[in-house]
Amino acid sequence: MNSTEFTKKFINPIIHNPVDNKIYCDDPSKRLDENYVYENPIVNQKIYSLAKSGQDSDQFKIVDAFYNNDTEGTKFADQANDMVTKSLSGAVITSKEYSLLADTTTLLGTLENPINTGILTQIFETINTDTLVGKYRTMSDDLVYFTNLAEGKSPEPTFGSASEVSVEVPKHGGAVAITDRARQVIAGADAEYRRLISRLQDRRALSESIIVRTAIEAVAATNNQAGVDFGATTGTPAVSTYNPGLLLWPVLQDFFDGKQRVFNAFVSNALPYYEYIANNNTRGFGVPAPTVSNANQQAKAIPGLEGVTWFVDNLMTTLTEGYAMDRNAAGKNFRGPTRAYTVTDPDNETEKYVTKSHFECVIVDGTAIARVTGIQS
Repeated sequence: MNSTEFTKKFINPIIHNPVDNKIYCDDPSKRLDENYVYENPIVNQKIYSLAKSGQDSDQFKIVDAFYNNDTEGTKFADQANDMVTKSLSGAVITSKEYSLLADTTTLLGTLENPINTGILTQIFETINTDTLVGKYRTMSDDLVYFTNLAEGKSPEPTFGSASEVSVEVPKHGGAVAITDRARQVIAGADAEYRRLISRLQDRRALSESIIVRTAIEAVAATNNQAGVDFGATTGTPAVSTYNPGLLLWPVLQDFFDGKQRVFNAFVSNALPYYEYIANNNTRGFGVPAPTVSNANQQAKAIPGLEGVTWFVDNLMTTLTEGYAMDRNAAGKNFRGPTRAYTVTDPDNETEKYVTKSHFECVIVDGTAIARVTGIQS
């Protein structure tokens, strides 16, 4: 056995259980299977988020999110109270004094100079699971209600149905490291290290949006629907060539009605959205073009199409295509546990912060999503 294995040390190992929204102390040597036991809770994510949002003027409310346990060194509510008290009294609190709490709140999503993380994970419902392999069942039916039954005739039974898809939630991860040398020669190296750890969580969110995009684009191609160019113009002065309200939206409504689905979401890059709202048929003839604000990474109502949300995100691969769907039926996000820890290696003179998460987007019903081509030239 390599002698350096004895020198590596795990610091502040923590794990987020998405089912109960709590972060616990962790043992990275334990596998995440059906025998894993979550022990010594640190903080409740929901209560912490509400306290951090500023909805309550009492700064001590954040302490309510933390737990005290019986195990020595795991009275986190007391530590949080001490930390808040010192902060209120003007003392300087370093990350080294409360390193576990600092790592924990970073995992909860402390944002600094946010990276464009995308909004695509908002499209589908998230299924929180602590089991990384399983099946997702979709219930349906073939029920018939018979009319004009003959006297003495009992209706024949019709049945429900179900379909299953296998789900395996894969592991993803990222890490940030700092060397002993960097700490010695770079002013503010520790602060930059902590900043990069915080930004790593944004990178995780961006990665998950890309996973959703990949799932949408891969499956939607099986249901192609011809669109219209929102920005095409004709004549002098130029007016919009196509009216989406007559030529596209009704076609998509009929497409989903025929599949007993509801058209309630449209996804595209930002440029098609800008061209749509500027279309004469959308804004009205003789009406000045609307002021264009940055719509990227926003969920928008669609003018002229009630009940459908337009998810605008420049993470989508192409400008010329959009994706229409029944967002309640088409896909699901499966979120498993998220682990984080710091490992020191004196032999290599490094300290490394590691985050590992489990996330997958699965299109559970490919008939409930369609690729709409030609919406931008």
